[in-house]
Amino acid sequence: MGNLMRRSGGSRRGRRAALAVGTTALLLGIAACGSDSDSGGDGGGSGGSGGDTSALDAVTDDQAQEMANLAFGTTDVALDSLDPVVQEALKRSAIELTAEQKDKAFECWENTTCEVGDGKVTLGIADGFGGNLWRKVAKMEIILQAMTYPEIGKIIFTDANADLPTFLSNIRSLSSQGATAIVSYNDFGAAALPAFKAAQAAGAKISTYVGPTPDAPADSLSNQVTGDVCAMGEEMGKVATDDLGLTGELAILNGTPGNPQGAAWNKCLIDSLPDGTSIGQSVDTDWTLAGAFDAGSALVSSGTDFGAIFYDYADPIPQVVEAYAKGGKKIPAIITWTSNNGMARVWEERLGTPDEFALYHTSALTWESRASLTAVMTQLNGDDVEPVMVVPRPFVKAEKGYYLSDRPDDYPGPSALVPDDVMTRMLAG
Repeated sequence: MGNLMRRSGGSRRGRRAALAVGTTALLLGIAACGSDSDSGGDGGGSGGSGGDTSALDAVTDDQAQEMANLAFGTTDVALDSLDPVVQEALKRSAIELTAEQKDKAFECWENTTCEVGDGKVTLGIADGFGGNLWRKVAKMEIILQAMTYPEIGKIIFTDANADLPTFLSNIRSLSSQGATAIVSYNDFGAAALPAFKAAQAAGAKISTYVGPTPDAPADSLSNQVTGDVCAMGEEMGKVATDDLGLTGELAILNGTPGNPQGAAWNKCLIDSLPDGTSIGQSVDTDWTLAGAFDAGSALVSSGTDFGAIFYDYADPIPQVVEAYAKGGKKIPAIITWTSNNGMARVWEERLGTPDEFALYHTSALTWESRASLTAVMTQLNGDDVEPVMVVPRPFVKAEKGYYLSDRPDDYPGPSALVPDDVMTRMLAG
């Protein structure tokens, strides 16, 4: 993961607005934007997929770098250090869509099936559990990315509601409906591979994002966009010991007991800790808000003054903070994966008070869904992509301005690459 990376917390909306103005100016002369054109109604071009590239070509490297800065929450990830497919995905995210395209994207987001143009490719979005705002934002990221591909004519969305048989049935359904590009958040690991394999045998290309499926064969899963889970554990340890200078006992919060993701980063974190620093307690939360409150209460009740809490899920951090507040104990430093506006709120409320605590987090990671779509579209064009594209997930130090008072607590944070006007419309419903 490299050295610790930081960002400015309060200026991201302004940077996005400036980027949009610049990109719009570049696109004013591009003709292939109308909904009645051969491109199927979208103003985007295609890179490796063989369509009109004018809109994509109009995006400069500097503009694509600005989107990378937003996605990673730091200016320290160079665009040219990334996989070429990820570079293209970020470049496409900089294409300024028309008002008509944004309306169509919102229509698609509200429904399970929509027509977006005359393109021959049907895109399937297969979510294992689409019920929270993070998943809904990731869905919109995919839809907005799809609007840059004239080849895509139809989008179908499925939600398994955390049920494996339903998820497998949904994959089969997408295949039977002719989806040849399938993007998925796979909550079920290797159990989903037989259905993926059958869909790919029928002609689809499938990419998953964020969560890894270790050792998945290419005939079952053609691409994964994910992070290095072990490296993230090691980086968490570096934040605690190198940046915060902590020694003594630290604590880990995990999700469901024995989950492989937790087991992997826990081990790498523990192995990275120097002498004099150790994990004093590890508590499972079952990924629930109530479970996080109970886990925080257990840490308080232990009587140990833990220097930091490590977690791989930002949403329940307010419950952990609440448990410490109710127990009358000082809140430890918190180092967590992902981003959440409720977490930002409870952190920022305590700035300048005796209850202030250090907070480090990654970006929301929703943008990785865009890279999954670009990967399968590249493959459908006959070009090779890496079967596993490992993207950086740097930890950044929270700074004042991180909390957005006009967004709900479950908002994933300012690293989402959804335009502000579209996001406001999503949140108003």
